[in-house]
Amino acid sequence: MATKEHTSRIFDGELNQLHYLVLEMSGLVITQLDHSMKALDERDIKLAEKIILRDREVNCHENKINEAALTILAKRSPVANDLRMVMSVSKIVVDLELIGDEVVKIAKLILTLFDSKSADPNLQLLRDIMKMGQMVSEMLEQAIRSFDTCDVKGAYTLVNEYWDYGDEYQAGIRRQLTFVIEDPRIISRSLNIFQIMKSLERCGDHARSIAEYLIFMMEGKNIRHQDAE
Repeated sequence: MATKEHTSRIFDGELNQLHYLVLEMSGLVITQLDHSMKALDERDIKLAEKIILRDREVNCHENKINEAALTILAKRSPVANDLRMVMSVSKIVVDLELIGDEVVKIAKLILTLFDSKSADPNLQLLRDIMKMGQMVSEMLEQAIRSFDTCDVKGAYTLVNEYWDYGDEYQAGIRRQLTFVIEDPRIISRSLNIFQIMKSLERCGDHARSIAEYLIFMMEGKNIRHQDAE
């Protein structure tokens, strides 16, 4: 997806390749996130272990995209829209890689939660996580759709729309504390659930960050650290 057609078709091809590399990495990260929720819901230890191993693929994608972006900068000296695209992509992949790191943290906590030496956590303790995970996955998918289709309105919607994953996080903490007061024996397990919810909250923040970089990429407007219009 070159921002506009250039006299050099090779340059167009390089920009398109950069675009597709980001889509490829995004698809992997979304799959990792969805699988973490599946592993939690189905108490699937093997799937959690697979998520941890696949993080290497996420890191490889980040390196590949950064190398492609640097090559374009060195060979083509892009300007205007092309420069913004390359710069934005280099920022977006950082957010994607950080989401991948948070998902790995979740997978490791799942291994602890469903350790054979301890009883499974109460279903009520997991309800808040599943709700947050679904919301964050939808946010990330919307961000990537906006990137793929150059949909600046979609990016603004993601930034401006009220996503209550932060409220869910706070409400979840209050509920978990109530459970702990009723049964102090589950405090260790509840702390693991707090950490999973915190990781999901960070994933939501990274999805919004991607949308902000998309607005910069498509409009040249930097809305980071200020309200979108």
